[in-house]
Amino acid sequence: MGYFDVALWGARIEDSSGGVSHLRLNAYARKNTAERPFAVVNDFIASSLGIAAGLPVPPGTLVGVYGGGYNYASLAFGDRGDKPPPVIPPRFCEERPWEACGIIAFDHWIHNTDRHDRNIGHLPEVAVAVFDHDLSLLNETKSSEEALSLLAQSRDVPVKHHFLPPHLKDVSHFAEWFERIASVTRREIRRAAVAAHSAELVSAELRDALVAFLEHRQTRIGSFIEQTRDQYQNVDSWTLDIEEVDSDS
Repeated sequence: MGYFDVALWGARIEDSSGGVSHLRLNAYARKNTAERPFAVVNDFIASSLGIAAGLPVPPGTLVGVYGGGYNYASLAFGDRGDKPPPVIPPRFCEERPWEACGIIAFDHWIHNTDRHDRNIGHLPEVAVAVFDHDLSLLNETKSSEEALSLLAQSRDVPVKHHFLPPHLKDVSHFAEWFERIASVTRREIRRAAVAAHSAELVSAELRDALVAFLEHRQTRIGSFIEQTRDQYQNVDSWTLDIEEVDSDS
């Protein structure tokens, strides 16, 4: 039982020297489809950067599949193999305001327009998990040309209808998340984009555009949230500090 409660369906433990064992862990694998040809790169880059920022994203990586290509595989979050039930937004924001602020800030960074009650896992006695980022970044674009155009058009666009803000009462945690996200280095952002390019998931031009897009939005999250302030109907005291943090370090 770790921070992410990994379901050990059919677990097989083999004795090995030095106390090392082999385990079969439950995981989910995302693949590209005709409708979402950039689903893998979206999920991989976004999840990698979520982990770098300290968001509770299940560990994952690119995995080569038989016949060629890559999937994005991530450890499953749940209690003994059971998927957690959908979160109840008012309860989640009341009990987990720190995570709620982090999820909102992160989704503005990666321009994730598909956050809902089934891609946040919340087990009150265990932890929180945030997953399924296939509709962030390049969304459902079908070609590199469409993807480049989307990045240019959404460069300064906030996430306008996130499902958590109407239920949030405490925005005091945003400042920490602005700093956390701003602290993710250019090297880390580029590392994820380069890995996607090396796996032939994106072109070199799209790789560089993704890096530029993420660096541009990285220190503007406070401004995005300020632009959507009308969604925070339950916040009595608006203490949001939108001073941009220098990310040139």
